[in-house]
Amino acid sequence: MRKLENFFDWYGQYVARKPFFFIVNDIWDIYAPTNGLSRVEEAGIRRFEYASGSHHHRMQILVSKKNRGNILTNEALDEVSQAHKFVADNITAWDGQNQIAYKNLCGIYCNDSNAAVLAFLQATLNDTSRSSFKLTFPNAEALQKKIFIGYSIGDLKIEKGYVTEAKMVILHYMVDTSLPNGRQLAADFETKVRNFFASITDISHHIKYSVLSRTRELEEQRAITITSLPFLGLTIIVLTAFMLLTLVRFPLYTSQHWQSIVGVLSPGMALWTTTGLLWGLGYPFSNILTVVPFLVVTIGIDDAFLILAGWRQSTKGESLEVRLGQSVAISGASVTVTSVTDVACFATGLFSNMPVVQLFCLYTTVALAIDFIYQMTFFTALVGVFVRKQVDIEKELIKTETKIEKTKDDESSSSSSLASLLTFVPTISQEAHTRNILEVFIDFLHTWTAKFIVLVAFFAHIMICLALVSHVNTNFDMENLYLEDSPLTDISRRMQNFVLGEAFVVNFGVFPMPDFDNAEIREKFEEMVKKLETMPGYGAGKENTNLWTREYSNAVAFWGETEDFWHKEDMVSNYREYGMDEKYITMKNDTNGDEIIDGFFFTITYQNFSNFLEVESFLEDRRAILKNYSSYFTIKSHHPFEKVPTESAASAPFNFISTSVSAVVLMSLLVLVFVMNFEAIISVVISIVSICLGIVVYLHLWNVNLDAVSLISMLMSIGFSVDYSAHVCYHYFAHVHEDEQLWRSHNYAETRDRLLSTFRGVAWPVMQSGLSTILGMFPLMFVRAYVVAVFWKTVILVGILGMLHALVLLPVIFILTHDVKLLFRRKRTVNPSPHSMELAS
Repeated sequence: MRKLENFFDWYGQYVARKPFFFIVNDIWDIYAPTNGLSRVEEAGIRRFEYASGSHHHRMQILVSKKNRGNILTNEALDEVSQAHKFVADNITAWDGQNQIAYKNLCGIYCNDSNAAVLAFLQATLNDTSRSSFKLTFPNAEALQKKIFIGYSIGDLKIEKGYVTEAKMVILHYMVDTSLPNGRQLAADFETKVRNFFASITDISHHIKYSVLSRTRELEEQRAITITSLPFLGLTIIVLTAFMLLTLVRFPLYTSQHWQSIVGVLSPGMALWTTTGLLWGLGYPFSNILTVVPFLVVTIGIDDAFLILAGWRQSTKGESLEVRLGQSVAISGASVTVTSVTDVACFATGLFSNMPVVQLFCLYTTVALAIDFIYQMTFFTALVGVFVRKQVDIEKELIKTETKIEKTKDDESSSSSSLASLLTFVPTISQEAHTRNILEVFIDFLHTWTAKFIVLVAFFAHIMICLALVSHVNTNFDMENLYLEDSPLTDISRRMQNFVLGEAFVVNFGVFPMPDFDNAEIREKFEEMVKKLETMPGYGAGKENTNLWTREYSNAVAFWGETEDFWHKEDMVSNYREYGMDEKYITMKNDTNGDEIIDGFFFTITYQNFSNFLEVESFLEDRRAILKNYSSYFTIKSHHPFEKVPTESAASAPFNFISTSVSAVVLMSLLVLVFVMNFEAIISVVISIVSICLGIVVYLHLWNVNLDAVSLISMLMSIGFSVDYSAHVCYHYFAHVHEDEQLWRSHNYAETRDRLLSTFRGVAWPVMQSGLSTILGMFPLMFVRAYVVAVFWKTVILVGILGMLHALVLLPVIFILTHDVKLLFRRKRTVNPSPHSMELAS
C-alpha cells in the first residue's frame, strides 16, 4: 500500500506542478499538421532566439483611440509614453523569493525599447521637413540610421511613401522564461500588466489598450468550454423529456418512462470514465472537445432507443428471462453494428496528420466504446429491473382470459412469435385487412411516381453538390477559435488584418554559414534575396528587407574591398567594428579557437494579403525559390501564421478526402462483415457519399469553411450517416424470410414485406435517434462560437439527410434493384437457354 500511496503522492505533485497539461494545450500546435513543412521551418528558425522568441513570453498591447481615429498625435503619444514608462519603471514580477524589475526580465529584447519607438514617432511629428526623421514603413529613418517599425504601428495611411496616419500602436513586453522560475515570472508580470492596462483604459478618455498573449488566447478558448458545458444539463433535460414523450404507451404499465429517465446514465458514466482515463494518461483537454459530451450523450441515447424497441418486440406473456433475452437478441445486433461503425469511423481520425483531429477522435472513440459496454450491461440490467412489474401484470391478465382465447393466443404465439423474433418479419396473414399508414407509405414508394420523384430529387442533390463543391472555402480565421462576444475576437481580427495587409514579416534562417569568401556564393545569395523581396503582389523590394550582409557590403565598399573582409576568421571582428547589431547572427569557436559566424537570419516584410489562401499560394512560391538555391544554401523561412492557420487550411481538403475515403472503405468492409451482401455495401456507400457531399456543400452555404474545425464535423457526419443506413440495410438484408413459398403465395410482393418488416423494426427508432440527436444539439445554438456552431449545424444536416436517405432513398434503391432482378428473371423465363430446354425435355 505504501507504494501505491507513494505513486499518488508523486502524481499529485506532478499535477500541481503542471496543471495546465491536464486542462489545455497550445492551439498553435494542435491545429498544425504533424507533417507540415512549417514545423520543420519553425524548428530551423528556433536557433535564432531573437527571431523565434522560443524562450521568451510575449505580450502585445494594441493601443488605439477609442474612436478608432489617428493615434499619431502628440497628445495620444504622450499618454501612451507615460503608460509605458510606468510599466517599465514600476511593475515588477515575483519569482517566489524576490521582486524583479522589467529591465532584468526582457532578455535579449531589452535593446528593443518601446520608449525609443514612441520617441521616434513623436520626433517625426515635429520634424515636418523630414530632414532628420522619415516615417516610412516598415523601415523608417532616424538621423540617417534605419529603424525597423514593422511590429510597432499599423492600420496605416501612406501618402507618397510616408506614413501620415496610424490607427494602432503596438507595445511589446517580453519575459525571458529561461530565467529561474521563468514561467512564474511571466505569469505574474502578465497579470500585473493586464490589470494595469485594463484600469487605465477605463480611466482614459481617448485611448484603449488591448492585451494579446498566448495565455489570454488559452483563457478565451477555455471560455468556450466553460460557457458550453452548463448547457449539457439542458441537453439531458430535453432528451429525457423527448424520451418520455415518445416512449409513453397505453396502457401505462407498458410505458417505458422510467427507462427513459435513466437512459442518459450510461453515456454519462462513459464520459466520466473516458475523461478520467485519458487525463490520467496525459491527454489534455482542448476547446474542440467541448462537443464530445453532447455527441456521446446523443449517440448513447440512440442505443437506448434500440434496446427499448427490442423489448417492445419481444413476446408478451413469456418470463422475464425469455423476454429480456429476446429483446437483447433483437437490439443487440443493431447496437453492435452501429457502435462498431461509429467507433471505427472515429478511429480513422487517429491516423490524421492534424493533432486536433487526433485528440477529438481519441476522446470520442474511447467514450463510444465504453458507452457500448455500459449500454449492454448497466442499462440493459436496469431495463430488466424496471420491466418486472410489467411482466407480472401481463401474466395476471393472461390468467384471467378464457381458456379458448388463451389456447388461440398460444397457437398464434407458437407459430409466429419465434419467426417474428428471429426474422423481424411480421405475422403474415392471407386475410384482407385495412392498411395502416406504414403500409400506405410503402405502397406509395413502389409507384413509379414515387420512384421518379425520389430519383430526380437525389440526382438534383448530387448535381448541386458537384457543382458547388469546388467553391468550398478552406480559409481559416484565428477569431473562429473564440466566443463571438469575446474581446479577443476583435483583437485577433485587428491583429490578423494588420499582419496580412501591412506587416507579414518572414524570418529567413541561414545555417550553416555560407562560404561568403567566395564571390560567386555572395552573388548567388544576393540574386536569391532579390527574387524573394520582389515576389509579385506581395514584395516591395529592398526597402522592406533587413539584411546585415548588405550593410556589411556597404562598409566593405567604403573601406575598399580586400579579401580579408569576407574571411570567416575576420568577419566577426569587422562586424563588431562596424557597430552592427549582433542579434542577427550566431557564433561559435572553430577548431583553432577563433570566433566565427556559424549562422544568421534576415527578415523580409510582405504586404497586401487579404486572406490565408493567398498566403498559402505565396508560401509555395517562396519555398520554390529557396529550393532552387538549395545546392548553395540551407535556408529555413517561417512566419507564425504559416503554421496555423495557413498550412492548417491548406491540408484540410487532403485530410478530408483521405479520411473520408478511409472511412467509407472501412464502413463498407464492416457492412460486408455484418450483412454479407454486396447490395448492402453499394447502398451504404451511395448513402455515405451523398450525405458527405451534402454536408460539405450545405455547410459552405451556411457560412462554414472547410478548415480544421469543420474537418472534425465532416468525420462525425460519416459516422452518423452510417448509423441510419446501417440500421435499415442490416434489417432489410440480414432478416430474410426463409419460406420462399410463403412469399410467393402472399398477396404482397417480396420488397413490400421486407420493407414492412424493416420499417416496423427500425423506422421509429431511426426517427427517434435522428430527432433526439438534433434536439441534443439544440442547446448549443445559444453558445455563440464558431467552433460550436460548426457541430450543431453539422448534426442538423446529418439528421435530416440521414433520415431521408435511410427511410426514403434506400427503400427506393431496394425496390429498383428488385425490379431489375425481376426483369432479368422474366427474360430468362421467356428466352430459356438451350441447355435448360434439354434438361426440361
